[in-house]
Amino acid sequence: QTRVVQSVMMLSSIGRLSARASICSTLHRSISSTPVALKGHSKWQNIKATKGKNDLIKSQAMNSLLKKVSAATRKGGFDLKLNRELAGLEQEFRAQGLPLDTFKTYVQRLKDKPEQPFRFELIGPSGSFFIIDTEAPNRSGIASSINKYMNKTGGFRLAADSSAVLTWFDSKGVVRVDSVDKAGAAISFEKAEEMGIELDCEQIDSVEGEEGKAKYEMLCDPKHVGSVEEGLVKQGLVIESAEVEMRPKHPIALSEADQKVVEKFYEFLQEDENVKAIYDNIQPDS
Repeated sequence: QTRVVQSVMMLSSIGRLSARASICSTLHRSISSTPVALKGHSKWQNIKATKGKNDLIKSQAMNSLLKKVSAATRKGGFDLKLNRELAGLEQEFRAQGLPLDTFKTYVQRLKDKPEQPFRFELIGPSGSFFIIDTEAPNRSGIASSINKYMNKTGGFRLAADSSAVLTWFDSKGVVRVDSVDKAGAAISFEKAEEMGIELDCEQIDSVEGEEGKAKYEMLCDPKHVGSVEEGLVKQGLVIESAEVEMRPKHPIALSEADQKVVEKFYEFLQEDENVKAIYDNIQPDS
């Protein structure tokens, strides 16, 4: 699967092995592109993507939609007849072939126990930093769980000042699309690149998706993620996910021992259904 905790947890240490090129000089700006890229995940990110036990976040596409469901219910309530955005998301589940039972169960869960987003900034082994995005009925419950995972793992602590962690990341809009459009026609990297340029994307990568199938990932200003998604949909592309993610500015390498510590910590987080996304500043090949 494409990156998940961001298994669908949106996860993620999102450095990647890619060749970058400046193009589009006629537009008087440069864009970084990658016609062929490896998966780019550290090995514990791959573990996160394969060991998830929570059906609600079993895929990146699912996670992206469920986040939108949560936001839609907070804005417009739970009645599909009155909440057009929520009704539209139900149709999106149908269109993507995702189980409607998951949609209905999640909506009922939100109705029974309303959730709010909470973010935690952590410092890990050897100066590694982690941002954990969660959704839970209250902060104290999920904070207690994260503290428990840190105590069981060792080597992690909450940052006293959130800015000390956030300053090491950039907020980016990330839109992921299939390499086959709605009509079933293949989309070349060059064509995806052209579309991205027209929509003012900063970077376009070809990444490996499920079963080795190529997908395209487009980075843009966080404020423009909605308009980029809309523009790609109008051109017939199939959107896998469209959200704002945190990208590390200067990824670091970890020793093998520290890798094992992080891996253990991620396994705890992966099994917690309230954890929606994890971002770190770890090099993917460390």
